[in-house]
Formats: sequence, C-alpha cells, structure tokens
Amino acid sequence: MKQFVNKIRCIALSAMALLLMMPAISSASTETLRILEWDTYMPDHHQQKFIKLVKEKYGVDLKLDVRAAKEHDDLFPALRDRKADIIVASHHIPKNERFQLIKRKLDNIPNYKNIIPALQRLDFCTQAGKVYGVPVARGPYGLIYNTAIVTKSPDSWNIFWDPKFRGKYTIGNIYQHNVSNTALAMGIAPDDISDYMKLNTPEFMEKLTYLVVNARSLWETIDRPEDLKGLALAASWGTGIPKLREMGEIWKFAEPKEGTTAWIDSFMISHTLEDKPELRRIAEELLNSVPSDDYQTYIVRGAGCGPVTTTVRDRLTPEEIERFHLDAPSHFEKHRILWKPMGKRDRKGLKRLWNKALKQRK
Repeated sequence: MKQFVNKIRCIALSAMALLLMMPAISSASTETLRILEWDTYMPDHHQQKFIKLVKEKYGVDLKLDVRAAKEHDDLFPALRDRKADIIVASHHIPKNERFQLIKRKLDNIPNYKNIIPALQRLDFCTQAGKVYGVPVARGPYGLIYNTAIVTKSPDSWNIFWDPKFRGKYTIGNIYQHNVSNTALAMGIAPDDISDYMKLNTPEFMEKLTYLVVNARSLWETIDRPEDLKGLALAASWGTGIPKLREMGEIWKFAEPKEGTTAWIDSFMISHTLEDKPELRRIAEELLNSVPSDDYQTYIVRGAGCGPVTTTVRDRLTPEEIERFHLDAPSHFEKHRILWKPMGKRDRKGLKRLWNKALKQRK
C-alpha cells in the first residue's frame, strides 16, 4: 500500500512539474488592426460594436488603431511603409498609376449583394469580375446653399462669382475639385476639367483666383458645421448638413446645370495582411459590416453621405430618400461626374494653378 501511495505521489509531482514548465495560455489572442480613413467612417459606436463581435465570433481581443488621412497622397507612404492594414480610397485611386491597389480579391463579403447594382458594376475596385474593395459611401463635391439666405436653388456654379456673395461662401482647400468646378463654371467639357494644358490660360487663372481670394475660409479634409454656419454658399461633401439642421440652419444641395463632380469611397485591405490569415479574416469581417443597414443608416445620418445599398431605404425618412435620389437609381450615373485618375503632368499642373491662386489670399 505504501509503495502504491508513493507511486501516486510521484505521478502527481511529475504532472505539477510539467504544468509549471508549460507557458501560460491566454484565454484570447490580441490583435491590432490599423485603419487609415477620412475621420468619418469609423465612429466610436461602430468600433465598439465591431470589437465585441470579433471577441464573440473569433475569441480575439481586438484593438483598432484608427487614423485620419488629410488627402489621398497620405495613402502611398502608409502603404509603402506597411503602416496601414485597411485604407479608405476614393474611386479614382485604386487603379491610379501611383498606387495600383488592385492586388488580391476579397473572399468573405456576403453583404456585397446589398450594394446598389450600378456601384457593383463600376470598375474602380473590381477587375476581371473579381471584387477588391467595398464601397462605403458616395456623394458629390457639391454646391450647397443656406435656404434662409439663398431662397431659390442655384442653377449654376457661377453663383460663386456673383459679387453679392463675396466673402459669404466657403470651399475646401482641395486643388483638384475646385479647379474642376471652376472649369465647369467656364463651360469646359467634363472630360477636360482635369486637363492642365486646356486649363492653363490667363482667363482660367483669373477665375480660379477670384474663387480662392473671395472665399470666407478654406476648410480642411471635411467640412464641419462650424465652417458653414452663417454663410450663404459652400462647396461641400455635405457632411455638415445634418448638424447644421440641429443648429437651426437648413442647407440643401443644388443641381448646377454644368454638372457636379462626385466620389465613391471604398474600404480596401492592404498587402500587410497577406501573411496574417486570421487578421485578414477579421478585416474582411469589418468590410462586410459596411453594407449593413445599421452602418448605412449611420452613413446617411451621422456622416451626411449617400448610402451605397438598396436595403437601407426602408429605414430612411422621405426627406432622406429624396435628398439621395433613392427613388431614382440612375440619378447618380446620369448627373454626377466621377473624378478620373490623373497622370503626373495634370496632377502637378493643377496643383501649380491652385497654389498660384492661394498666394493671392491675404
């Protein structure tokens, strides 16, 4: 009996020794997902909801490192230096000669079927029928007006050059889009509004300079309510309109007869996750949340942007449906001028025109 007890004691001690030698096993792994976007698309409530989903579904303690880009030129160094796992890029960037972001297709985005068919067919984040990015929002760099001051919807971009609105409007500090709007106001064809050789004239420079010099302010990255409050007009993404309403000002988009330039933003996964299958799957889970009704409702009411799905319509008010033309599915295709990728000559040339006008601001 004594020998038997000694054997049991030896086995127990050996087992304890083995346990002590084994490394501690964490109840959940920890991962960090780095996101570079426009300070719009990852609100705190969506981050917390997604972190909870990842914990429940994958057993991963996820940390989100969300940073704001100021312009598309910020994307290239972040990708080159492997500092971003997910980026948000406008439609003219993925196939631009500087970026060439079309690398590896997405595999796990079941909610993609909810995206407006016309947006699914565009080639900005597809190639050979395969999907490489998920649209998140759409909208114009449009002409908006304060209905208390401008009682009739403007029908032309040339309203910015009406002397009575001098100092009563704001525009973004964004070279390409203001150059394009100035070109539209001059009657230049949409296909030529980013062509430096056709815009580099004294007449064009005079008109662009007037626009820049007589703006009350030049907002940065996105227009916020405080940038617009009390003014008459703005060139705008429309992101500040919901908050302006809460502040007692009703702003609306006009439909200039010359047309309006527009954008479609998409989430894309970078090459940094090629050798990280678990984190890539989590990244795809984030992209799959973008076309959900909850998230697209935020896009309309929180971000002030146009939704990219058809299913969200049932959650919106008649006013919201009218604002984003959701009863006219072809409106975006027919009335918006999508920005085109620019070559080196046009990109540098348009910047040169813009900077020359900026120098005239006091």
